[in-house]
Amino acid sequence: MNNTLETLHNHFQKIGFVINTLTKMDVRIIAPNGTVLLQQVNHEIPAVLHNINHDFSVINSSLENHPPTSFFYYVNSYNLGYIAAGIWIKQEFCGSIAIGPLLSSNSSEDSMSYIMASDQLTNDQRKPLWKFYESLPVISRLEKDALGDLLVRLSNYEPLQVHEIALQPQPHPSDERIQILAENNKMIEERYEGEKIFIDLISKGDKKAVQMIAKDPDFLFQMFLNRFPGQPIRGVKNSLVVLNTLCRIAAEMGGVHPMFIHHISGKFSILIEKVSSLQQRNSMLIQIVNEYCEMIYTYSTRNYSSIVKKAVDYIQFYLGHPLTLQEIADAIPMNSTHLSRKFKEETNMNVIEYIHFMRIENAKLYLLRGKYSITEIAFMIGYNDANYFARVFKKFTASTPSQYIKNCEKRPVHRS
Repeated sequence: MNNTLETLHNHFQKIGFVINTLTKMDVRIIAPNGTVLLQQVNHEIPAVLHNINHDFSVINSSLENHPPTSFFYYVNSYNLGYIAAGIWIKQEFCGSIAIGPLLSSNSSEDSMSYIMASDQLTNDQRKPLWKFYESLPVISRLEKDALGDLLVRLSNYEPLQVHEIALQPQPHPSDERIQILAENNKMIEERYEGEKIFIDLISKGDKKAVQMIAKDPDFLFQMFLNRFPGQPIRGVKNSLVVLNTLCRIAAEMGGVHPMFIHHISGKFSILIEKVSSLQQRNSMLIQIVNEYCEMIYTYSTRNYSSIVKKAVDYIQFYLGHPLTLQEIADAIPMNSTHLSRKFKEETNMNVIEYIHFMRIENAKLYLLRGKYSITEIAFMIGYNDANYFARVFKKFTASTPSQYIKNCEKRPVHRS
């Protein structure tokens, strides 16, 4: 163990405890040779990620060769990120402090599936890795920069004894209190009533919500535009963040699995951050509501019995893996014959037909994004044979994957 770090053991233990308590993220103090000296962790690393110490060696090597004011955002081959800063004492590199693993807001379900397919992980290896990914915090670029800045400042200062100053809270002056209560009560009531109607429509996948937002884009958000005088772009971004949050709530009410909600919410968080003009707001509002309605229409389980809902959730979560009726029945647990009968009654499809249907729905999204080849998509959604995938795709859509892409390029496809 490094002697300098040993001397400051208590200091860095406190730093790790404070960061872990406030952020709920894993924190590690790393020696110069890449070994972990101290850690405050909430996540157990799956066995398949056996080479984690190599990540820390890479992090240290980079930090040691850059100024003490630098922090490093490192992403490994499994798309797991770490934010780290060097520990410098009297210009000597003494190791690093690292937060992670975590995911960036541009991480997506399809990128994770592609990683697992590329590494040829078995089904037994994929399941705990999926659960691990789902448990990790997701951060934006702004949060990444803020955490990096915090680590640099914490790791380059001498230890201090911290004491709390206890003061009695002072009441607001009467004029401030009047200003806080100045918003019109009727306007607030109308806004919340509008929110209820809006959320209810989205939770059902009802496109009337799109019409509602297109007709009056400001009915929910005018209060946010007014609160940032002289900062119109900030007001626009805040209104879009509010909409994304309301749609998340609606999707949860609509019985959509959290994995799908996380994916679409993260996508719009990135797009919102890129908004740079007032003109982009209305088109973005409509896009957000429209895509949430599409997702809820496709993935909602709100009208299913608890048995079928569990089966659908299992299928959707492990869609990229080999699936059988017996495996799904065992996971619930439920007699396979009884599950098959109930599933057919409520979805009008047997279990295997439903698996194919959901895989083809996912394939459509991947094809439209244009990021992956047809063969890659086949493996990502659970088919080991691209030719078989093409046959199933044609059965459900009356076109091959290539024809589907060409048709969509000619005209936009919307579900009424």
